[in-house]
Amino acid sequence: MSDVAAAPQPDDRPAPDPTFWTVHQGDAREISALLQRAAQAAGREDQPFLQTTITSPPYANLVDYGSDNQIGFGQTHDDYLDSCREIFQSVHKWTLDTGSMWVVADSLLEKRPKGGASSRLIPLPFQLAAQAESVGWTLREVVIWRKDRTRPWSHHGKLRNGFEYVLFFVKSNSFTFNVDRLRDTANLKSWWVKYPERHNPWGMTPDNVWEIPIPVQGSWDEAAFHHACPFPPELVRRMVLLSSDEGDVVFDPFAGSGAVVRGAIEQGRLGLGIELNAEYVSLFQESAPAVRKEMPEVKPVSMMTQRLLELRMLKYPKDLAKQILRAGFTTSQVRAVLMEVESINFKPARAGYGTIDCSVVVADDLSEIESARLSKLLLDVVGKAPLSKYGLEARCGLISVAETAAKFEDSDVSIYTRGRTWHADGTLSGARLGAWISEAGTPTVVPIISPLHVRQSLEESF
Repeated sequence: MSDVAAAPQPDDRPAPDPTFWTVHQGDAREISALLQRAAQAAGREDQPFLQTTITSPPYANLVDYGSDNQIGFGQTHDDYLDSCREIFQSVHKWTLDTGSMWVVADSLLEKRPKGGASSRLIPLPFQLAAQAESVGWTLREVVIWRKDRTRPWSHHGKLRNGFEYVLFFVKSNSFTFNVDRLRDTANLKSWWVKYPERHNPWGMTPDNVWEIPIPVQGSWDEAAFHHACPFPPELVRRMVLLSSDEGDVVFDPFAGSGAVVRGAIEQGRLGLGIELNAEYVSLFQESAPAVRKEMPEVKPVSMMTQRLLELRMLKYPKDLAKQILRAGFTTSQVRAVLMEVESINFKPARAGYGTIDCSVVVADDLSEIESARLSKLLLDVVGKAPLSKYGLEARCGLISVAETAAKFEDSDVSIYTRGRTWHADGTLSGARLGAWISEAGTPTVVPIISPLHVRQSLEESF
């Protein structure tokens, strides 16, 4: 039996209590009691229940957050690291095996007396990473958050600092990472039209440099305004979407103004935070969003996604025809390839983009031996690159010229005759298809014929 701590299913979860899923006042070094109660509230008493933790520990002795006995300010550096390690260990204990932890941190200059040796740069993010790994976390990714305004500011011998590190830790290899939610089709290269099979229909995988500026503080709401290092909502949204699902628990042991808890609730998660400074807690609770009960809106399929799927499906029979010709068949023997779309998967996926039917139209005088060889070839090539790279399930078979009329007798079809499967040359009545093929002579390339009609410019985008 597996000992993996699985996430509770939505039907197992009790109705959320908005008075509990909020920011609580307390010391992050004493979170055991809060997390014990939270596990019970999440229907996971005495068991791991946290899906993801998103936090930014105080930057050592850099900022005074106005509380007695705070972590960082007033501590020695070693005591500060020890405190962070204890918190990372508690979080690790209560985290599901599918869970993760995001730590936002920055390097800083060691404070030295004037006239002494030059101040040394302290690689705080990687010191924190070492503390986290010492209690069981695995550092999986490092994101550079380009934020424009950050602490510390520039000093002699140091350039203006415009970024911070976002460290992504996982508890096990079964961690949740929903990268498809952050894909974007807006910046595809111009050659996407000719090479749709090289593009994920839902967009490029996001890179690990995130440009998310901090708004001027006057545009922040009352809760965020008073905090020295507020998270912008977009930063929280990305981390929440990547590492959790609807109904999961998102935790912040250094909640500050509550940006993580707020962002989690807005995305339909259960947000939980603890914060030492009572003023921050009061400010959050005065303007806290209610636990969201409705499901998030389903992101509509973009025109670019739909077009990429269509182009991928139209190019498949073109590459199929190329494989046939490379095997020694000629365009006098293979007259066309008919492509029908049986299904399209409009949900993000690494493969399984849809199902198509490819009917290879063969000349009436093709011998039985050649027909058998061609049928065997079809079975062979669909399982190998390049066709296997398309992520399509394709049913391929042979059809005679005479049989084509019956296939599309009640519909029009589009004709792609010059190898440009992104731009139809025209349309034709399905009933006349057999006659058109017979009268076409011997083409230089195998025509692709489909009810799918696309006329895409190479320069046009969406």
